[in-house]
Amino acid sequence: MKSLTKIIFFVFLTAFLICGVSAQDTADSQPDGFLYIPGGSFLMGSPEYENWRIDDEVQHEVTVLPFYIDAYETTTEEYARLMGTNPSTFSGENLPVENISWLDAVNFANAKSIDVGLTPVYTVTDGVVSWDRSADGYRLPTEAEWEYACRAGTVTPFNAEKSLDAEEANFYGHYPYEIEENYFNNSVLEARPGKYRQTTIAVGSFSPNKWGLYDCHGNVNEWCWDHYGEYDLENTNDPTGPETGTRHVYRGGGWNDFAKNMRSAYRAAGQTDMKSFNLSSLPPIMICRHRQGTAF
Repeated sequence: MKSLTKIIFFVFLTAFLICGVSAQDTADSQPDGFLYIPGGSFLMGSPEYENWRIDDEVQHEVTVLPFYIDAYETTTEEYARLMGTNPSTFSGENLPVENISWLDAVNFANAKSIDVGLTPVYTVTDGVVSWDRSADGYRLPTEAEWEYACRAGTVTPFNAEKSLDAEEANFYGHYPYEIEENYFNNSVLEARPGKYRQTTIAVGSFSPNKWGLYDCHGNVNEWCWDHYGEYDLENTNDPTGPETGTRHVYRGGGWNDFAKNMRSAYRAAGQTDMKSFNLSSLPPIMICRHRQGTAF
């Protein structure tokens, strides 16, 4: 996905890069290929009645500033051009890059910033990463930014406002949402069992959400900046997650996930060096770029 604030996600993941937006920025000044995501407030997490919700999805109101985000997940072609290698399990230039660790995603964001003459956002010292919020380069989205962009104003389990089938997203299509409790009565399901492709597919193969973001659900997961932990229910303006932790959040679900794990509120996490063929480092939630002076 492309945007003002690029967000990166990969875990089998890929990542979206994101860019912060200053008060002088408008949708007319957005970086090429990025989407302008207006700031606003939304309900992050899931309501207690949502089927297959998990206790760590406590619903609460969060406010985020505007940002730009890449409309597509980072491809193997772009990753190989900047990093000199393609770690992906699956071959194809327009496939999302996967087998990317969180640290790989951070390094990719910096490489992308340098490639276009921007100031890298991250400093990496002996595997420890710090974020310069005044830098104008690309960065990973925060978990709140990811969910805000993914939902695009929706409050339902998926941003399509109904259950997704295998013709609308790339996942373990034999297991659509709520099939576990309706396995012998598919007629009650919003989405019936469908194709299981067993591989990633080209980014942007399905319709985007209402804000123009592709592959928020399925194909590959996407890394976020945040350490994994309980939501802070008091500091809810542009939250960036716990200060410390042993794992980082990734979102969106991958080609081999059941639909219940593609929900907009579903949270997963992995170690800094974790890699997987369904996890990516950059957008669809995307590579984020942070503009100088933005209060992130």
